Amino acid sequence: MASDINDAEHEQATENQLASISRLTPDVLHEILLRLPVSTLQRLRGTCHQWRGVISDPCFIMDHANRAPEHLLLFLPRLEASASLKTAMPGRMKLFDEKWSVSTWAAASMDPDDHLFASCNGLLCFYRKYTLKIVNPATGQRLHLSKPDGRSLRDLYYLYSFGFHPATGEYKLVYFLREPRHGRPSGQPFRFDAVQVHTLGGDGWRDVRAPRESCLVNLGVVNVDGAMYWLAEEEGACCGVAVMAFDLKEETFVTLRPPPLRACGGATDERPCGAPALSYYVTEVGKKTCLVTAPFSSSAPRWRRYNAEVSGRMDVWTLESRGEDRWSLKYSVDLSPSAPRCVPQPCFVRGGKVLLHGRDGDAFCRDLRGDEDDGGEVRLLNFRPYRYYETQAYLYRATLVPLDVYAGAAIARAPHWPLPQPGS
Repeated sequence: MASDINDAEHEQATENQLASISRLTPDVLHEILLRLPVSTLQRLRGTCHQWRGVISDPCFIMDHANRAPEHLLLFLPRLEASASLKTAMPGRMKLFDEKWSVSTWAAASMDPDDHLFASCNGLLCFYRKYTLKIVNPATGQRLHLSKPDGRSLRDLYYLYSFGFHPATGEYKLVYFLREPRHGRPSGQPFRFDAVQVHTLGGDGWRDVRAPRESCLVNLGVVNVDGAMYWLAEEEGACCGVAVMAFDLKEETFVTLRPPPLRACGGATDERPCGAPALSYYVTEVGKKTCLVTAPFSSSAPRWRRYNAEVSGRMDVWTLESRGEDRWSLKYSVDLSPSAPRCVPQPCFVRGGKVLLHGRDGDAFCRDLRGDEDDGGEVRLLNFRPYRYYETQAYLYRATLVPLDVYAGAAIARAPHWPLPQPGS
C-alpha cells in the first residue's frame, strides 16, 4: 500500500515538473539549453517537439557554437613505414582544453588516408586521395564531396581551405590552383591567379579570378569573420610580404599591408627595406586575424618556411580594421636563441599562450602575457615518432552544425565520434 502511494506521489511530481517546463517561454528555454553540452542536447532532441524545434533552430545552433569552449587541436599526420619505422603509424589528434590539459582523439575516428586541412564551427575537413570529406565529430554526420575537375594527381591538402560567412550562413570550400592558368610557369611553387569555390548545398565548383598572382598558401590559411586570409609575396611592400583576404560573401580579393616592423638593418634582394630576416605566419587569435613575426636563421626561401624553427622575439599583431590596414601589437615575447622552436600552422595561439615544438618531439606552451613566474615553457607531451615539422594545429569547438541539410552530395551517417572529455 505504501509502495503504491509512493509511486503515485512520484508520478504526480513528475507531471508537475513537466507542466512547469512546458510553461517556459521560448526565450527562457533557449537560454537554459544554451548552457548544456552537445552530448546532452543530442539526447534532449527526442524529448518533445518544442525542445527539438529550439535545438534544431539555426540561430540556436550558432549561439550555442559561439558559447562552446574552444580547444586547440593538434593534428599528427600519418607516418608511412620506412627503414626507421617498421610499421605505419595512423594519424592522430591531440586536444588541448582551456587549461591546456591534453587528451587523445583515437585514430579510429579517421580513415587511414584522411589528412586534416580545416576546422570551422565544429566541422573538420579532411583531404583524401579522390574526395574531400567534411565531418561533425559531435553528431557523427559526414559529407563527401568531389574535388574540382576530378583532381587527384599533383594535388596537396594545403591547396584547400574551408570557411563560413556569418551574414549569409553559407559554408564554402576554396581550392587554390597550383599554377597560373595562362600557362606561363612561375618558376616557383604555390602560385595561382584564380581560385575555385564550392558552396555547400550548391552545384559544383566555379572559378573566381584573382586580380594578380598570389602564393604562400602553404604557410597556412585562416577564416575569420567571413573572410579567408593568407600570406603573399608583394613587390615593394615592407619585407616583400602582404596579407591577402578573400571575402566569402562577395568573393572578392583585397591586399592588406603588413604592420610596421622593427628597425631596418641592411637591405637585401628579399628584404628591400632592410628589416631583419623574419618568418611570417597568419593565424587567428580571439576571433581576429593576426600576423606573427619571429627571427628566422635559415637561408631557405620564404615559401619553404612551413613550421620553421624560430628564436628571439616573437611579435603577434592583430588586424583591427581590414579597410584601413590598421594593426596593433597584441603580444611580444622572447624565445630562447639556444633552443629554437617550431610553431604548427595555422592556429597556434589560444588563451594568451602559444604552442611550440622542439626537434625531439616535445610540445610546450609558453605564456605570451608574462603571467608565469619563471616566464618559461611548460612541457605538455612528446609526440614521437611523429615529425615536428609536419604537425598542424586548429581551433575546435563541439557544435550541433548539421550536414544533412545540404543537398547534392552524399551523406554517410556514421556512429558518433564523441571527443573525449578534456583531461580524460
